Amino acid sequence: MDEKLVAPCGTYCGTCSFLNRKEKPSCSGCGKQNGEPFWGKCKLYACAKGRVEHCGMCEDFPCDLFVDQFDPAHGQKSAFTRAGLLTYRRRVGTQKFIEMSEKLDKEDKQRK
Repeated sequence: MDEKLVAPCGTYCGTCSFLNRKEKPSCSGCGKQNGEPFWGKCKLYACAKGRVEHCGMCEDFPCDLFVDQFDPAHGQKSAFTRAGLLTYRRRVGTQKFIEMSEKLDKEDKQRK
C-alpha cells in the first residue's frame, strides 16, 4: 500500500493496469506525475492541489467537474463509485481507503 499512489479524485493508482508498465502507455501515478497521467492533464488534480487533500474534503463535493470526469471504459457510473470511496476515505482515513480500493479491484478482476 502506497499513499503516494492515491489520487485526489478517488482513484488508487496502485490498482491501475497502466502503473509502471514496460510498454506504452505507462504511468507512475497521478501524484508522481503532478496530475498529468498518460492520458493528459487532470482538471480534478489541478483543482484539488494546494486546496484539499482529496476531492471528498471539498465543500463543493461532488461538483459537476468531479461527476463529469471518468474513464470512458468504465462509464460515468464510476464517478459515483469514486465519490463513495472518497466519502469513506474522509471518514476512516487513507489506509483503510487503500485497503477497500484493493479489495474492490480484486473483486472486479474475479468477476471478469
